[in-house]
Amino acid sequence: MRIVGMVAMSHSPSWDLGPVEGPAKPYVDAVFAARKKVCAAKPDLIVVFGPDHVRNFFFDLMPAFCIGVQKVTGFGDYSSPKDTFVTAPDLASTLAAAVMDQGFDPAISHNMGVDHGISQPYAAIDPALHTPIMPIMISSAGPPLPTMRRCHEFGVALGRAIRAHSGNERVLVVGSGGMSHSPPSISPDDPALSAEARDYVINGRDRVQEFNAAREKSSIERRKAGGTGPINEPWDHWVLDRLKEDVEPLLVLSNADVLREGGVGGQELRSWVAALGAWGKPATTTVYAPVPTWITGMGCISAFEGD
Repeated sequence: MRIVGMVAMSHSPSWDLGPVEGPAKPYVDAVFAARKKVCAAKPDLIVVFGPDHVRNFFFDLMPAFCIGVQKVTGFGDYSSPKDTFVTAPDLASTLAAAVMDQGFDPAISHNMGVDHGISQPYAAIDPALHTPIMPIMISSAGPPLPTMRRCHEFGVALGRAIRAHSGNERVLVVGSGGMSHSPPSISPDDPALSAEARDYVINGRDRVQEFNAAREKSSIERRKAGGTGPINEPWDHWVLDRLKEDVEPLLVLSNADVLREGGVGGQELRSWVAALGAWGKPATTTVYAPVPTWITGMGCISAFEGD
């Protein structure tokens, strides 16, 4: 097997990949350029590293990493796909076992739900949802927060497992999340979290539809009122430079460093460094567009065979 490309991109509750002008255009153009290259690369499997936003994973039992190896279903939040996705169970199980043989202990799910944190980029680069997906959830909202270095090493282990497999499959690796943005915290360790919200993020499995409906309504109302999110453009550019030149300075960042510079949502960049670790080389293309109405510094990086 071989890895034919790597893409990492921001997601956002309010993104729109239709024809756009204004601040979001460079990002949207970059996503479509990446989609074109993905189509040309013809992957047989898309591995997506990404977070969950307490729609499928809760803090009653939160793994640092979880690999979906069989049934994978989209939650459908923010107009993201609400489907049972195509998967490759035998291959995913084999790769998960090979990662564990290298000293990692991810959770394994045979019936995994994913929200927009994983399904948005998957649908963006494969709108027909025809290519099998292997999702890997990385805890990014609250403890356990694996270090940036550990996430990179996890990606390296997965890349090694893919390349050691004797099959002829072509694999695309995707990272989803970031860049700087600060949506409402969903960490049970955040003292600012209300008692009601804290109870939900720990015990809310049976209330998820009600919670999601209220959350989407609140998001729409904030946008209509002109609500935007703080974006740290200089830090985002620094991160992109590190991904293209030397990732080491990113790997030594503490959780507090990322929170201070990138906000609550900056913790999702764990998915990017994992994808880069699997790819094994720097990104070759980086595009950035700060989009206040999307509450996020929207970045897209990529690298493909032949670049």
